[in-house]
Amino acid sequence: MLALSLGRPTPATAGPTLEAVTFAADPASRYVPLQEIADALHLTIRRNPAGQCIQFHQTTVPPGSLKQLNDGRELLHTHSLQLAGAAFAPLDPSGQTRIRRGFYECTLLTSPKRVEINLAEQQLRAWQGRRLVLQTHISSGRNNRTPTGHFSAGPFRARMHYSSRYQNAPMPYSVQINGHIFIHGYPSVPRFPASHGCIRLPLDGLNPAKFFFEWVDNGNPVQILQGTAPTLAPPHGANLTSKR
Repeated sequence: MLALSLGRPTPATAGPTLEAVTFAADPASRYVPLQEIADALHLTIRRNPAGQCIQFHQTTVPPGSLKQLNDGRELLHTHSLQLAGAAFAPLDPSGQTRIRRGFYECTLLTSPKRVEINLAEQQLRAWQGRRLVLQTHISSGRNNRTPTGHFSAGPFRARMHYSSRYQNAPMPYSVQINGHIFIHGYPSVPRFPASHGCIRLPLDGLNPAKFFFEWVDNGNPVQILQGTAPTLAPPHGANLTSKR
């Protein structure tokens, strides 16, 4: 591993500032988009015919070790950078650290998280600093049953929760935001209000519900924006007999 000198005998090429992604289950670990850090530090990526990263600068990447953002971008644990020969300055009070490999350098910033839910658009957006880590459609409460305002994630959360109000309905990846109102996964997430008040997230594709549950920390601000319901009407014959 290279030693990082904070002096100036070996000047490095000034690089970009990249914003890290952290997860609630392991907040001390930091991830950075694979391609961004590879470009910043001039590291090579080798992929298999299916496009999966199998080697990061001569370091084998075990299958399943990379996380993904909801848009498909791969996330690399910073430990892999150390294995590739990068050196880290200590994390400073502002959440920044410098990463250096040879003559290349970048700054990694760990920023606060926030969540915005727009009822008019039926969209959830989540940021860590300026990085949009998740954008997904939702299904909120019918007849304005989802409250608006400023809330916080938690304190209750559960990988699998069961509704105490609606026939023990399963609510995977549940994060409480206000009393009996949760953000949670659900098999049916139409792009219009259809729940009893909770905010449904999809379970299919890259599983936004699972990503949100694993990413958001208790106490993170959640803003639910005031707005009228979308004009998109339920399809003819749609079954809206939903749980939470």
